[in-house]
Amino acid sequence: MTTGARSVDRRSALRTGSLVLAGMAAALGLLEGCRSAALPGSVPATQAAAGNAKAPRVVFISTKPSDTFVTAIKNGADFAANEYGLDYVFQAPNNTTFPELVQVTLAAIAARPDGMAINYYDKTFEDSTSKALDAGIAVVLYTNNRFEGDNAPSDPRIPMLAFVGQDESTSGAKLAQAFLPHLPDGATVLYVNPYPMFPTLAMRRDGIARILEPAGHPVQTLNLDNSGDEGEYLSVIGPYLQAHPEVGAVVSGGTSGANPTAKYVADNYLSLPIATFDVGQTTSNYIQQGIITLAINQQPFLEGYFAVANLALNLKFGFQPVNVNTGTQFVDKSNVDLEMKLIAEGKG
Repeated sequence: MTTGARSVDRRSALRTGSLVLAGMAAALGLLEGCRSAALPGSVPATQAAAGNAKAPRVVFISTKPSDTFVTAIKNGADFAANEYGLDYVFQAPNNTTFPELVQVTLAAIAARPDGMAINYYDKTFEDSTSKALDAGIAVVLYTNNRFEGDNAPSDPRIPMLAFVGQDESTSGAKLAQAFLPHLPDGATVLYVNPYPMFPTLAMRRDGIARILEPAGHPVQTLNLDNSGDEGEYLSVIGPYLQAHPEVGAVVSGGTSGANPTAKYVADNYLSLPIATFDVGQTTSNYIQQGIITLAINQQPFLEGYFAVANLALNLKFGFQPVNVNTGTQFVDKSNVDLEMKLIAEGKG
């Protein structure tokens, strides 16, 4: 190549470089406009970029991991925090009461973390959640986002927050749809509600009825006493089934209703399809034996994982937190062995 040709190439390169820089500047201007429109509970990308020098501090507010469900949530949150390199704290009160959870939340806010994951059980948690947002803390909700009826928050930012967990009514409809092929023609379905105190279980029942009743399956409801005592529940479920021979199938709002139902069916050699929400070791055993037909799993490990991942991606890179419906996994005999493995590993 001649010297003249090299000079032309250099001039072309300079002109091209100038155009590229101009294009980059325009793109950055567009990005700045996008950043200014960040939704509540998120940190603008400019702030996230500025904070990349140190690990974002994230606080995960929870009840104590005293059962396999909460343990799996914590394990998922821990795993994500380690994976994304966060300055991370899991905080839970000694006793699981709403006032104590609120106090733990307020104490965490006072320490000014960059992000928080909050289980929004009901309107009790509105004030503390609003205070977190007022403090400029990125907030993601998990497991519960109770906004129905009297729980509707007056703070318009809260319903806009990203939520990671099970969409209860939708999951109820999906479970009912999957359960339909197992139902005898025209059979009445009993919905066993082990915890009537929790409106989420009523929402599950509404989703089930929305599918089953138009398909010719009336839904009855048996409300238990909130104790979670499976032996006590057995003493109620058995006599109810004896007194209602029209019941041809059972759906339980949780494992503490499904397990005693399965025991009664097995002990009395009945042919009664059973479906349930949630999966534990005992429930998995009944699925493996073919006594419980089907379960829909809330996947608590994923609730903890994606709540923290949402915060990490927001705080480190400026991504807007997104809703994640974790209640999408069906468990039956075909895949229960994998679910039992996950439970044994603290992930189920």
